Amino acid sequence: MSDYAGLVERAVAAIIDQILIGIVTGVLIALGIGGASFAISTGNVAEAIAAMFTVMIVTTVLWILYFTILEGTSGQSLGKRIMHIRVVREDGAPMDLVTAFIRNLLRIIDYLPTLYIFGIIMILISNERQRLGDMAAKTVVIPD
Repeated sequence: MSDYAGLVERAVAAIIDQILIGIVTGVLIALGIGGASFAISTGNVAEAIAAMFTVMIVTTVLWILYFTILEGTSGQSLGKRIMHIRVVREDGAPMDLVTAFIRNLLRIIDYLPTLYIFGIIMILISNERQRLGDMAAKTVVIPD
C-alpha cells in the first residue's frame, strides 16, 4: 500500500471526533461536578472524590469505545467519515474490534505529553504515516 492519509486530514478528523466526544463528556463532567459539589456541601469529601474519579473512568472508557466500535465495524470514526479517510490493516484487510481496540488503547500514549504531540511526531517520521497505535495494531489510515 503506498497511498496514506495525510496529517492534515487525520488532524481535522481528530478535531471533529474530539468535538463530538467533548459534547458527551462535557455533560458527564458537568453532572460529576454537580454531584461532587453536592457531596462537598454535605461534608462528604470522599463521595465527591469518588464522583469525580467515576466521571474520569467513564469518560475515558467512552472515548476508547467510540473509536473502537466505529473503527472496528466500519474502519471510520465520524470524523474520518467526514474527511473521507479509513483505517485498514497493513495488508488492506478491513478492521475488526480487537484490532481497533489495540489501536485506540494506545491513543492515550499518542496524546502525550499534550495535544497529540507524540502521535504527530510518529506520523511525520513513519514511512507509512503510522502513530504508535497503528504500529502496534498493524494498521494504516488511507484515503477512502
